[in-house]
Amino acid sequence: MTRAAAVLRTLAVAALLAAAGLTTGAAPAVAAGPLTPGRIAFSNFGTGQIYAVNPDGTGLVQLTHEPEGISGRFPDWSPDGSRILFARVNNSNFVGRIWIMNADGTGQRRIASDVPGRSDVWPVYTPDGRHIVFTRCLAFGERCSIWIMRSDGTHRHVIVPFVQTPTEANNFDPKVSPDGRRITFTRFGFHGIASQVWAARIDGTHARPLTAPRLEAFAPDWSPDGSHIAFTSNLNRWQGSIYVMRADGTDLTRLATVKWPNSNFEPAYSPGGGQIAFSSDRRYPDLCCADLFVMRADGSGQHLVATGLQGVVQAAWGSAPPVPAGSPGTLSQPTAPAPAPGSSIFRAATKHPPGS
Repeated sequence: MTRAAAVLRTLAVAALLAAAGLTTGAAPAVAAGPLTPGRIAFSNFGTGQIYAVNPDGTGLVQLTHEPEGISGRFPDWSPDGSRILFARVNNSNFVGRIWIMNADGTGQRRIASDVPGRSDVWPVYTPDGRHIVFTRCLAFGERCSIWIMRSDGTHRHVIVPFVQTPTEANNFDPKVSPDGRRITFTRFGFHGIASQVWAARIDGTHARPLTAPRLEAFAPDWSPDGSHIAFTSNLNRWQGSIYVMRADGTDLTRLATVKWPNSNFEPAYSPGGGQIAFSSDRRYPDLCCADLFVMRADGSGQHLVATGLQGVVQAAWGSAPPVPAGSPGTLSQPTAPAPAPGSSIFRAATKHPPGS
């Protein structure tokens, strides 16, 4: 099994175990920082659903209501904040399909038709909203490439293909630059390197690595002005940290780290670029769970955004207006399934995939 496939398969197992009832209580409420414009969408690996919340932790809404065996994953906001792309993923084989919904969770529909034997995940809009860049794999995350299609699901074609020689290299998690001319993505296994952040033109040409092999970098995100890229280190090691670099890979700076073995991961810039949302397991000595945090773009002012959910991953910060606390449909104190203490299910899925 490839390393990339192991990551995806373990994520599916985590969702199944959570659904089977391996739970703990909800995280205690902790005060967050002042209200910032926008909404943060995220996936919760304990419930298998997608939620959105104001940056201060108020206005939490469950957007998807997937049945058992299906998870909502990989949310991404439209440029105007009115809609959210996401993938509906079969937990048994990690076959995904790209869907879209309104910012409040209504109007859910599949964008592209099924392609037998293929899984489409990690969808992201181009800045003009006219195209969607996404990851296409075989079942269980094998042979993954970066594709692009029109926003109506037509004219699909590959831009960064799976690399078979000299070593297999899978491509995941694309992000489009604010000017729409470039993409970043995570490449696993190229020349034996665990993972690196790569960049290419929007048509896939001139692809090159931006990060050093030693960083084991993954999960890149562009700053709104296109000048910097944030990412996570240590895919296969404990104590992952969030770094930022210039868009050409220079001027590397570590923004957020915690004591071994805990980690910070998956940064997502705010629409204005002044803050970054991210996930962290820093509050869990057994590494079971993950919370939503926000910090300033220079790494200062790190604070918990209390959602009551213990499996917060894949945050995306959009320009949708905040939802007033207590509005219809908002949740006050959700009780969320989470992996049992000591299971370290999420850590295995995101940091230490089995196999190679």
